[in-house]
Amino acid sequence: MNNIKKIILEEITRLIERDYKAPPEIKDALEDKLKMSPLIRYVDSFKAINSIPPSYEVRLLNGQSFAIYYEDFSLMVKIGAKEYYLMDMAERSEAIEDINRLLTIKQIQPFTAPEEEEEETGGDSGGSTGGTSTSSSGGSSDSDIAMEPDEEEEKDEDEEEPTEEPA
Repeated sequence: MNNIKKIILEEITRLIERDYKAPPEIKDALEDKLKMSPLIRYVDSFKAINSIPPSYEVRLLNGQSFAIYYEDFSLMVKIGAKEYYLMDMAERSEAIEDINRLLTIKQIQPFTAPEEEEEETGGDSGGSTGGTSTSSSGGSSDSDIAMEPDEEEEKDEDEEEPTEEPA
């Protein structure tokens, strides 16, 4: 029983202390200067960027990312178009605030998921896109209304083609 507990504890600590493939100065900057300790709570992965100066992309767990560049005298964090030098205390605190904004951004759900749900339910979408009323037509559905503009567009395309060919 004690042997199983020991194995489980070792596995848990191995998972918690996940080894990221990044230089120690990058890890130290993230943990100590940018207050992102433990890294496993915030960082998904690192990616080396082929750039001058050398840099790493830090991918966060929510899908956002930022870059850390090696400069002559300090590390520089680039978030979007903004650059922050970690040796400057004011810029470092701004970088922490900006990283916090990145961490709190929620991932955007794909737009196609709600459309599929509407088609499956077959219910009314709750609004009308056209200016005509369908109550006098005697039971036409939303799918009939959606087909009408397509038929008109096809007629318009058919009428335009013969006028373009002789000219």
